[in-house]
Amino acid sequence: MRASGPSRLGCCLVLISWAALGADFAGLAGLDGASGDEGRVLDFVRAAIDHPLKSGVRGSLVAEFGRGEPRTLVVAGIDEPGFAVSRVDDEGYLQLRPLTKLPFGNRLDEHFAGQPVWVSTRSGTLVRGVVAAPSVHFGQSGRFRSSAESEVVVDIGARSRAEARQAGVGLLDRVTLEKSPVSLPGGWLAAPWISSRSGAALLVSLARILSRETAPGPVTLAWVPQQHFYSAGIAAALESVAKTERTLLILPHGGHVSEVSVMPGKSGGLADRLVELSESYGGRLDKRAARSFDFGPFGALGPWNGHQDLAVLRPAVRNRASPAEMVDLAEMQRLVRLLAELAGAKVAKSGRIGFLEPPTDEAVPAPPAPKDPDNLQQLLRFLIPIPGVSGHEGPVREALSTILPQVERASYQSSVDEAGNLVVRLGTGAAPSAVFLAHMDEIGYSIRSRASGGQLSAELVGGGTPRLFAWRPVTIHALDGARPGLMTRPGTIEAGGLGDSPSSVAGGTVTAAKKYRQLVGSRVSARSLDDRLGCAVLVRVIGRLLPKARRARGCVDFVFTVREETGLHGARAYAARERPARAYAIDTFVTSDTPLEARHYAYARLGAGPVLRAIDESSMTPVAELARLEGLAREAGVPLQAGITAGGNDGSVFRVLETANIPIGFPLRYAHTAVETADLADAEALTDLLERIALEELRGRR
Repeated sequence: MRASGPSRLGCCLVLISWAALGADFAGLAGLDGASGDEGRVLDFVRAAIDHPLKSGVRGSLVAEFGRGEPRTLVVAGIDEPGFAVSRVDDEGYLQLRPLTKLPFGNRLDEHFAGQPVWVSTRSGTLVRGVVAAPSVHFGQSGRFRSSAESEVVVDIGARSRAEARQAGVGLLDRVTLEKSPVSLPGGWLAAPWISSRSGAALLVSLARILSRETAPGPVTLAWVPQQHFYSAGIAAALESVAKTERTLLILPHGGHVSEVSVMPGKSGGLADRLVELSESYGGRLDKRAARSFDFGPFGALGPWNGHQDLAVLRPAVRNRASPAEMVDLAEMQRLVRLLAELAGAKVAKSGRIGFLEPPTDEAVPAPPAPKDPDNLQQLLRFLIPIPGVSGHEGPVREALSTILPQVERASYQSSVDEAGNLVVRLGTGAAPSAVFLAHMDEIGYSIRSRASGGQLSAELVGGGTPRLFAWRPVTIHALDGARPGLMTRPGTIEAGGLGDSPSSVAGGTVTAAKKYRQLVGSRVSARSLDDRLGCAVLVRVIGRLLPKARRARGCVDFVFTVREETGLHGARAYAARERPARAYAIDTFVTSDTPLEARHYAYARLGAGPVLRAIDESSMTPVAELARLEGLAREAGVPLQAGITAGGNDGSVFRVLETANIPIGFPLRYAHTAVETADLADAEALTDLLERIALEELRGRR
């Protein structure tokens, strides 16, 4: 693969995407470059082309081939839809303003809600963030609506304006969606607004072809910025290059078929020639009326002057103007040939040319097991990617079994009960005095049917807001392994050729494309922190207690439950046979500590310690137990919060008089979204507190 250029081209995520897909097209699609911040894309183009390039002060690149006049000018934009930071508030949240007014199928802010993003700072670094979204728990209860519902607010994990500034984030920084180009069977490549880079990718391939020609026709190629900001870069290119015989603009957001149009008052010769060439290569190019251009509130001074034969080419794209745009690489190959012949180059009628490599149908790799089972970050990086849609928790159960302390197997009992719960018993007593529960399952989708054209129909399992998962990458968990996919409309999955294999997908599940993300400081974000963080905490507590549990006169159970999200079914099965004195459900505390919710209810600050979930919609904790836990927390030196929140917990199924329900959680922002956010400092404190509580239970102290 060609070198990727200077190190500031991006991060590990982008580099891995290039290597996996093996194509410059995917590399361009994976770069961050909102209008006015196209440096990474420009660096990529410079590194990809072995030909002299001229740089414009506005951030454009121009390559000239051949000699003589008049010339053919081909222009393509390089930026993508995005936002700029307009304010950093006192709590470190970023407020944004859009950098585009172009029409989109849905509003731009709706495509960003509840999604991971990159903040591109003025120093050239990238900082992770997530866009705030209302918790489904508050939405279902109907208690309040966000006063900032239509705003886009980014959480980078900062606690204050000063901490955001220390992270390098400030006014005018650009914000773009995190992009992981998805390769689908059948030759499709998908990424957010990938058509915004289609023209740039076509010109890269065309430049490589022309640089090998001994006497190409006089051609000027221009990669221009700000195509989405009032077409400013396009207007500048048209004004700057004079005496062109033919001018071709390659623009994004085409239809299902590649199309060409002629600007009003201009010759149609170039468009006719493109249609003719397309037919000679066995393809189709629709000729349509030109769409209007937005040159901003002050207009432009005749950008079409001097360009008598001017056409607009829009390459084919599916799911246009969305984060789930898909391009057919075979069609891109055809357009490369078409443009090369238009420029006077000789190309073969078939076979691969240029940069476009066919995608591979690669399985999603399994996460590596943690080297240190007590390392919280290692545990989360291991557990987060594992699928466990409610009712399909087997992979999570197997993973937990492998990381329970192997050398201490004789010191505890481990079993799987009839419901599918993983039960670990410590101590020597006959019956558990306490049970600690964390659920293995997560919300997701269950595949219901297969449609034609490689699409699957899936049904939401558990509580969630469907629109927050639409138009994004997903992982399809079929019988023969995990494969990448793409959700378009809620419940509709683009699966490529996988959708034509009903036996492999029947009964399968779909999850968001999950990834553990480190934010500023000790804040982290991922789908299924609810409740993989609780599971990780229990694994750590078990490991710490083993040396002390061998001769303990009492015993306690640690239960990793199934089907919590769809009705607490695993906990019910355990409660039907055991009656411990106390049940501790280790789960999230859905908090209003977000920029969207009113804080008169369910407020617990991230970073201020674990939370006694004293009252929720399923149960309340006895006052005496609250006082006991608060005393243990003081003795352990652990900060402890208490509060009221929405939702329910596994401990609420213990309905007998003998059992007190004492749910303890960690504050969680944006629950049941793809960007659940927590503070690892809270989880560390929770681990210490639970170790102290469990030790008291093992000693038989009631």
